[in-house]
Amino acid sequence: MSQKRRTILVVVGLVGIVALTVVSSKMVGEKKPTYTVDTVKVDPKEFRVTVSAQGTVEPISTVEVRAQVAGRVAEVLVKEGDVVQAGQEIVRLDRSSLLAQLQQAKAAMASAEADLAQLGTSALHGDGKPLEVQQAEAQLAAARARLAETERGPSEAQVAQARAQLTQADTALKDAERNLEATEALYKEGAVAKSVVEEARARLINARAAQDSAKRQYDALLASPTAEQLEMARAQVKEAEIALAMAHEREVSREKSRQAARARLEQARANLVLIETELARTSITAPGNGTIISVLVKSGAVVTDGMPVATLARPGGVRVRARVDETDITAVAVGQRATFTTDALAGTEFSGRVAEIAPAAVTDGTIPRFPVLIDVDGAPSRLLPGMSADVEIATYSKPDALVVPLQAVLEKDGKKVLFVVDQESSTAKEVQVVIGRESLMEAEVLEGISSGDEVVVGDAAVLKKLKDGARVKRSAEKKGEKK
Repeated sequence: MSQKRRTILVVVGLVGIVALTVVSSKMVGEKKPTYTVDTVKVDPKEFRVTVSAQGTVEPISTVEVRAQVAGRVAEVLVKEGDVVQAGQEIVRLDRSSLLAQLQQAKAAMASAEADLAQLGTSALHGDGKPLEVQQAEAQLAAARARLAETERGPSEAQVAQARAQLTQADTALKDAERNLEATEALYKEGAVAKSVVEEARARLINARAAQDSAKRQYDALLASPTAEQLEMARAQVKEAEIALAMAHEREVSREKSRQAARARLEQARANLVLIETELARTSITAPGNGTIISVLVKSGAVVTDGMPVATLARPGGVRVRARVDETDITAVAVGQRATFTTDALAGTEFSGRVAEIAPAAVTDGTIPRFPVLIDVDGAPSRLLPGMSADVEIATYSKPDALVVPLQAVLEKDGKKVLFVVDQESSTAKEVQVVIGRESLMEAEVLEGISSGDEVVVGDAAVLKKLKDGARVKRSAEKKGEKK
C-alpha cells in the first residue's frame, strides 16, 4: 500500500473517532443522572429561637418561721404542702421545765403580795402626812403652847377668877359654920335630930376643904410660874419632840419595808410575765396565711432562739426559677417571653416573662448555671411550689420569617447556599443566601429566596452530590410512581 493511501486511511479514522466522540457526548448529556430529593415550600411563618433550661416552681414571697425561744421539739404539727392560717400552731416545743418555773413564779408573787399586805399602807391625814406623825405634831404643839403659857404666868382674868372662886369658898365656909351653930342649938333644944347636926358638920368639912383648895390655887396662881412648873412644861415639850422624831423614824422604817416588799412583788410579777411569755413562745405559729413548703425540724430536735423551723409560702402567686447554662445566658434578657411545662400537670403549657437574671452563676454539680426568674402569667392555682419545670425562653422571635431546615443550608467556599427547585425544568438551582438566627432545627433566611420557593432539604447524602442544574425528582413523586 502506498504512502498516500495510508495517510488517507489515518485521516478518515481520526474523523470517525471524533464523530463517535461527539455522538457519545450527546448521548451522555441526554442521560444526566436524576436525583431524588426531599423538598419543602417556604412560606412566611413565626420563627422563634429558644433557650432550654430546667427549673423549679417557687412562691413569689416566702417567710421563714423561726423559734423564739430555745428548747426541744415536742411535736411537729404540719407537713409540706399543708395550707395554714395566721396564728395556726406549726411546731410545739417541750414546756415541762417552764411549767415548773411558772408555778414557782406564782408562789413567789403570792408571798410578796402577802408581805406587802401585812405591812399595810400609811394612814394619811388630809395634808398627806401619816396619821401617827400628825398626832405627834399636835401633841408637840400643845406642849409648846402650855410651856409658853406657863412662861407668861397667870393673866388678870385668871387671877380675878381665882379670887372670885376664893371669895365664893369663903362665903360658903361662913354659911356652913353658921348653919352648924344653929343646928347644934336646935339639937340641944330637941328641935332636930342628931343626923341633921351630922349633915351640917359634913357640909362644913366640905366647905373648909373647898375654901382651902381655892386658897391654895389662888396663892399658887399669884406665885406662878414656879421653877417646877417651868421644868415640867419644858419636859413635856421634850417628850413630845422625842415622840415626833420616833414617829418619823417608825414611818420611814415602815415605808422602807413597804418599798422593799413592793420591789419584791414587782420582781416576782416581772419574772412571772417573762416565764409566761417564754411559755407562749414554745408554741411556734404561722405569721400569716400560706402554704408550708418545707419543714426543717423533727420531733426531739433541739432548736435555738431564732432558728428556722419551717418555710411558709405567702399567698400571691408563684414564679419559676430556671437554671440557664452559661453557653446560653448571653442570649437571655429581661422581658423575653417564656413557656414551660411540668410533669405534675402533663399536657398543660404555661407562659410567662423573664423578670430577673442573676449576676453570677451558681454551680449545679460541676456545671455553672445562671438562675433566671420567670414571672408566670395569671395566677394558676394548680401550680404549686416545688414542682419541676421544663422551660423554653424565646430569645428571638419574628412573626413572618422565611425559615428552612438547618440541613438544607450548605457551605461552599465560605458561603451559605441552598438548592431551589426550578418548577419548569425540574432542576436544582444553587442559590447563595444570607442566614440570620438559627434554632436547633431551623435557620432564618434573610436574603436569597422568596416566599413560595421550593427548597431541597434532603436527603443528606444526595445534598452532598447535588450540583447546580442537576435534574431532581421529588421523593413524593417517586412514591407516587411506585403506587
